[in-house]
This record gives sequence, structure tokens and C-alpha cells, in this order.
Amino acid sequence: MTSNTFTDQMVVDSVQRWCDNVVRIGQIHSEGGDVTAAATQILTDTYDYDKGKVLFKPTLTFGPQTYRPTKEGALSYFIGGNPDFPDDTGFKLKPWMKLWFNKLDYLLHGDLAIVQCNVHLIGEDDSHIFVNKSFVFKMCDDGRVRIVLHQSSLPFQPQPQPQQ
Repeated sequence: MTSNTFTDQMVVDSVQRWCDNVVRIGQIHSEGGDVTAAATQILTDTYDYDKGKVLFKPTLTFGPQTYRPTKEGALSYFIGGNPDFPDDTGFKLKPWMKLWFNKLDYLLHGDLAIVQCNVHLIGEDDSHIFVNKSFVFKMCDDGRVRIVLHQSSLPFQPQPQPQQ
């Protein structure tokens, strides 16, 4: 019998799994693998699109396609190539070589974990992006942990105030 109550370790494991999957998609793309199949499987395994509802706001989206309530929209953001989402270039195809998270904070509420953290992404070209993330992870009926909310944004950068 499995408990459907989140633990501290489950939070860490869930965020790390998300980070590992970003790197995995980039590797598959670099090796000429089937990124569509891999990204679709990752969405099935780690987001609750198939049996529930997901609130997803990717980092670099805007306008009428800011939010991605469908699996198709999330897949397009991950790997691009969908004419219905012409501004998507495939964020996960970079490839990202290393990801880590810090400043992890969370609330545990039964079968939900509400999480905030910073994620650092290092690209193959040594580029570094830092994003603020919020996730809600849910323990689903099949025993898997899936994302039901994923919000991502670049950190606020205030404009310098003019000297008086």
C-alpha cells in the first residue's frame, strides 16, 4: 500500500526529475533521436495533461499563446515545429548540458506539493540562463507524481533610477 502524502524527499526528487528531463531532450536531439516521441513520453509521465488539467506558463511565451493548457501546446514549446505555435523554437533542444536548482521552498498539502525554486541552465555553448519556477506536483491515482502547475519567468531586472 502506497501513501499519497508528499514527503520532503519526493519534492527534491520531482524537481530533479524535471531538470534531468530537460537535459535528456537536448541529448536526444543532439544524437539525432526522436525528440517528438521522447518529449511526448515525458509530458505523459510528468505532466497531468492526459487525465487532468495543467496550468503551464513557459518562460519565453507571450501574447495569446502565453499559457499552454494543452499537451500539444506544451510539446510545441519544448521542441518547436508546430505551425499553430509559430513563435516556439524548441526551448529544450538547446541542448542544455547541466541544470540545477536552488532556493527551494515548498508547502506540502496531502497529495500536493507547492514548490518555488530557482533553476540554472547551462547550455552546450556555455550560456547560462537563470529562471524562477513555481510547480505544483500532484500524486496521481496511478502512483506517479505529475505536474499540474508549472510557471516560469525570468527574474525581474529593475531599470536604474536616474540620478537627481
